Amino acid sequence: MKIYKPLLKENKQAILENVKQAKQYIQAGKLSEEDLKTLIEIDPTPTRKFVGWMAKIWITQHPDLDELISAIGEYNTFLQKGKAKTKDINQFKSIKDLQAEVDQIDQSGEGLSNKDLESDYDVVIDNTDLLIMTPHTHEASRKLGLSHFAFKDCEGGGGRKESVWCTTRKAPDRFDDYYYKHNTTFYYIKVKSQDMIQQLKQAFRRRWKSMTVVALVVFNDGTMDCYDGSNDQVLPKDIKVFTDIIGIS
Repeated sequence: MKIYKPLLKENKQAILENVKQAKQYIQAGKLSEEDLKTLIEIDPTPTRKFVGWMAKIWITQHPDLDELISAIGEYNTFLQKGKAKTKDINQFKSIKDLQAEVDQIDQSGEGLSNKDLESDYDVVIDNTDLLIMTPHTHEASRKLGLSHFAFKDCEGGGGRKESVWCTTRKAPDRFDDYYYKHNTTFYYIKVKSQDMIQQLKQAFRRRWKSMTVVALVVFNDGTMDCYDGSNDQVLPKDIKVFTDIIGIS
């Protein structure tokens, strides 16, 4: 079974069409290849449908990159949730116009509540063998890390557990950096199958227990990173062993 973030090679025709305008700017000497690569990376949509608009704004208005990432990310979230007033990003004449709409939705109370943000995740698998969930907001990541994927005992005891992954901490910086700047997808994985746990014991010996709760990070180019329940990084060769045991690729 495959689980992965849609990569650039997928939806290829749609992507090529959406970056066509930006490539014309390159041919005209108005945009560099490096700038186009950056804009493709920060576009949160699978088909990179915002790239053409961002390229035009990048050339004419020179926006701050972090502000562009934030505005585009919020707008896309509102668009997906049916909260955006303007459905076509090309209707915005400037980054200020885009930010103004995002701010208006935030301030009006019509935007996403904290409950909406916490529930913005997908359940990929939930059966007797595995629980795999993928968060789309920092709030959802934190909620999942403190509930389904809590691993470390909390200080003071009491039987409570917490997550130590940086993407589940109170500050959103690390999650946002991964998710928006580097276009990654997180798969939080809990192994429930006793047969799989026995295989983990044989494969990982001293750290098998921490391998029953894992954060798998899939980057835009298809490469993976991985952290166990103790937040120790898993080596690439061990990622392959782990994914083979639980039957994903």
